[in-house]
Amino acid sequence: MTWPSLEPDDPSTGRRLTDAGMEVRLEPRTGPRPPDEVARIVGGAFAVIASTDPFDAALFDRCPHLRVIARTGVGIDTIDLDAASAAGVVVTTTPGANEETVADHTLALMLALVRRLVEHDASIRAGRWDRAGALTPGDLCGATVGLVGSGVIGSAVARRVRAFGSRVLIADPALDSAGEGVEIVDLESLLRRSDVVSIHVPLLPSTRGLIGAEQLAALKPGAILVNASRGGIIDELALVRALRDGRLAGAGLDVFEHEPPVGNELLDLPNVVLSPHIGGLSNRAIAELTRRAVESVLEVHAGRMPADAVNAERVTLR
Repeated sequence: MTWPSLEPDDPSTGRRLTDAGMEVRLEPRTGPRPPDEVARIVGGAFAVIASTDPFDAALFDRCPHLRVIARTGVGIDTIDLDAASAAGVVVTTTPGANEETVADHTLALMLALVRRLVEHDASIRAGRWDRAGALTPGDLCGATVGLVGSGVIGSAVARRVRAFGSRVLIADPALDSAGEGVEIVDLESLLRRSDVVSIHVPLLPSTRGLIGAEQLAALKPGAILVNASRGGIIDELALVRALRDGRLAGAGLDVFEHEPPVGNELLDLPNVVLSPHIGGLSNRAIAELTRRAVESVLEVHAGRMPADAVNAERVTLR
């Protein structure tokens, strides 16, 4: 268990594993761990219920007993899927368990930035009463919100901001049509026209650095940028420059290139709202993520391919 939220005695999760004859070893991920350390932790395990630890090709060579990695969430950018499949390791995710939670968190970041809540909180704590002037907030109602990507989470965010009275633009090459009140545009147009830009694409070789210095320069002056998807999609050094130059009004980040972001210059900026990659977590979501991951492990243990296997067509159960 590198996922930190399993209770061994919970009858709906941990106890189901022990009742099936498994021993549960808790090794929660509380910070970055190199693949060598992950390989040591996994050791002779049959299954891993995984947080965001890295699983590279060398790990699969060192862990020949491993049969399933049950990822709590939908991101698999830290798992070498080709190597897992070649090693006969089933990789599962938990689609549908926490997408609405991520959408809620994305909206919270938007509102915190538009209404300047963190800056107002700091102002009051410092003994000031800045009701207008430099800290005058903006409105989400009437704003143009651009969504880079339109998967399940992006679509959920679109529903939320439309309810606030925002105009919605979506840049997604895979999207042919959209609902009422949503306009499909290319990325350049979205950046130029949006008051708020929110990232909703996975981290892939094609999306790494997708929002760099050129794209940040194309943003409307005073725009806000939000990312609750994956670190690495935004060039953080370029983002720091854009924020310091005043080109951007603010940024809301739940994810970072390196997590936790120790020493990151973004931590020193007052117009940045930060959270610890917690966008997909809530009491309800944690329970569902854990239950679904446990179910996947039990399915493989019983010799069945889990419904949520992402490499089902590329791997043979052993």
